[in-house]
Amino acid sequence: LPATMQVDQCWMKKYLPTVMLWAGSYDDIWNIPDEVLLLHAQLIFNAVYKDLNITIVHGGVIHSLTAQHISKWCSNFGSTGIVIILDFLTRNSNCDPVELAKSLIAGYAFLFEDPENPSPLTTYCSPFILQLLGTAHLNAINGYVEVPRLD
Repeated sequence: LPATMQVDQCWMKKYLPTVMLWAGSYDDIWNIPDEVLLLHAQLIFNAVYKDLNITIVHGGVIHSLTAQHISKWCSNFGSTGIVIILDFLTRNSNCDPVELAKSLIAGYAFLFEDPENPSPLTTYCSPFILQLLGTAHLNAINGYVEVPRLD
């Protein structure tokens, strides 16, 4: 990255958290088309680096590093989710881990606040999901910048 972009760690502390905030709201975080990423990365870049007149180009360093960080962020969701579930299964030594896992998967019970009484009102309120979001997403977006043009 150019030295002007590294001042005050703005890339890591503002630009990337804002990109992750945007990516988290995209319809399919696992498959963001390059043209969509380029457009939104440019909007974010312009809001974070107001004094720089740089155009992000396909395959350029800014585009490539942005895509790479989104990929790492997505990967972190999967590995963090696995660790959370494994930790839960090993802490419940009074239950067979395979049976416990099967019961949580049945009807997607692991998504609900109370797996034994699933309610649409508590979807995504399970301890698994809340811990995953708190660990993998909220940490990644800490320091984001408001970008009105993204709304």
